[in-house]
Amino acid sequence: MKLFFKILVGIFVLLLIIFVASWLWLKSTAPKYSGEVKLQGLNQPAEIIYDDFGVPHIYAQNAHDAYFAFGYAQAQERLFQMEMIRRATSGRLSEILGEDLLPIDKKMLTLSIRKTAVENARRVFKNADAEFKKQTLAYLDGVNSFIDEGNLPVEFTLIGFEPEHFTPEDVYTAIGYMALSFTSALSLEPMTTYIYQKLGEDYLKDLGIDSASNAQLYNPNKELTFLNDLSGNLQTYLPVPVWEGSNNWVMSKDRSESGKVLLANDTHIAYSQPAVWFEAHLNYPGFEMFGFYLAGVPFALIGHNNNYGWGLTIFPFDNMDLYREKVNPENPNQYLFAGTWKDYEIEEYAIQVKDKESVPFHIQNTIHGPILNQAFDNISSVEESPISFWWALNKVKTTALQALYEINNAQNLETFEKATSLVDIVGLYIVYGDNDDNIACWATGKIPIRSHTVNSKLILDGSDSTTMIKGFYSFDKNPKLINPEDGFIGTSNNAPHRVDGILYPGYYYPGYRARRIRELADSQPKWALEEMKRIQNDVKSERDKKIRDLVVGYTDIEKIKSKGPVYMQAMNRLTEWNGEYDVQSTGATIYTSMLYHILKLAMEDELGEDQFKKTVNSVTLRSSIETLFFNEDSPWWDNIN
Repeated sequence: MKLFFKILVGIFVLLLIIFVASWLWLKSTAPKYSGEVKLQGLNQPAEIIYDDFGVPHIYAQNAHDAYFAFGYAQAQERLFQMEMIRRATSGRLSEILGEDLLPIDKKMLTLSIRKTAVENARRVFKNADAEFKKQTLAYLDGVNSFIDEGNLPVEFTLIGFEPEHFTPEDVYTAIGYMALSFTSALSLEPMTTYIYQKLGEDYLKDLGIDSASNAQLYNPNKELTFLNDLSGNLQTYLPVPVWEGSNNWVMSKDRSESGKVLLANDTHIAYSQPAVWFEAHLNYPGFEMFGFYLAGVPFALIGHNNNYGWGLTIFPFDNMDLYREKVNPENPNQYLFAGTWKDYEIEEYAIQVKDKESVPFHIQNTIHGPILNQAFDNISSVEESPISFWWALNKVKTTALQALYEINNAQNLETFEKATSLVDIVGLYIVYGDNDDNIACWATGKIPIRSHTVNSKLILDGSDSTTMIKGFYSFDKNPKLINPEDGFIGTSNNAPHRVDGILYPGYYYPGYRARRIRELADSQPKWALEEMKRIQNDVKSERDKKIRDLVVGYTDIEKIKSKGPVYMQAMNRLTEWNGEYDVQSTGATIYTSMLYHILKLAMEDELGEDQFKKTVNSVTLRSSIETLFFNEDSPWWDNIN
């Protein structure tokens, strides 16, 4: 008995030792929010104060030390996120996670984000002659200082690898990843082409797509499966959530009770752990910024100081195109363009795989961009019809990093506007307000110039030179609004006004959110800061009330009554619903379920189950639901079964 007791005590002590050792080890890998750290690379002492929300407030005596400290602070909380973004966009996930990640690596290598990032970084950082380069390098030195300390986050130990130092190439990679996560075209163009090829042009009209003159009808039976799969494929694999919409608005001093400009921003990015945004406050002589940053990027995307502030939403113009290429039947290494057979440019890769031999992989490049077939296995059966991918990110010598620096360091309205002109590879609506009582909004990004005969929402004929992008509009053709007389500017990913009659194709959200924000803003002459939260937290949809009224008007109430009291109770809740999406709203729940099932009945017979699931949540359908419901002659309402 004593021996048994001693064994139990021994086991207990051993487990306690293991528990304590594990706890101490885990604690050593956790971020440190107090104490003193001596870092090689700081020129003078810097201070990081964490507030009750865990936000770092960085006080330094010069720019170099502020960004060095910021890089260190961000790395100790987000290093693994930074590493996963770097590896995902570089096609290096299989190296640490095994062969199951090979499909993702092939897709990301094909999109060429890392290749383009390396080219841009080497071009820009040939020397460190500009302040934005110096601050970027200081930030990276801070990140790498944390890596060199060796107290890495627990994920690195669990997976069994150590991160490499971060470089300017990695900053441009993170920016490229941001551009991808803000883009819809890669998933939506195959979807709309699928609908056109299977059903015809009439079915696109109620989805806001008016012309199909450039769509290629080549071997549609084989390709329908590919288009169905591609329209929902890639974004499943993104390691950081994609954009799902946003709101921002700004009011002039005349609309403000304080006599100062009011600015609000509400970015709709899906929840994740860790979060997408990293909040931080930097202060050094001559500079102060409280901003929201992305992991791996040294300058704030959203921010404010005592002089000005800005917020952003996505300006979802179309900066991606897909092309169907024609292969030379006598030479599979050539494709047709403008009547001439051209050779593919080939890139060779060896993808490293954990505990396995490396896997060879090659990418075929056309004048439009890379061929997707090698990465998307579901189209390997239609090799005679490869699909190539044009993306502004891979065609522009980007100034995006400099743009963010200039935005963070603007002095007034004019310098801020000049900074927004440097935003090129992603479309943003940037709203602005300052202490000089200016308010403004710029739609940023390099907008492609296309022939008026090109429908960029469909897959185009790669052999036809008239479908090629002809260049980019100059920034003065981008929509903007500065100091309007009514003292209000707001955006909600909705379509912009035309500039000189130019129509910019895009995947715009319906205008009902923007209209609702405007309705609330105009409901009283002046606003206080706290009252702005009422607009931000508003959950009412006038559009959905209109659709509800339409459906109720067509409903046979007697038939509902015959179903029983529960059905009638549900009908009453729907009829009484005020259009607000409160968490406890039964009416809202019934309406959304009803809407889904009506769309399912209308569209699934044409699309099939899988494609309907992809279509029902798309920007294209969400933008056109109202048009569809109020057009009783739409072919979608026909039951083809």
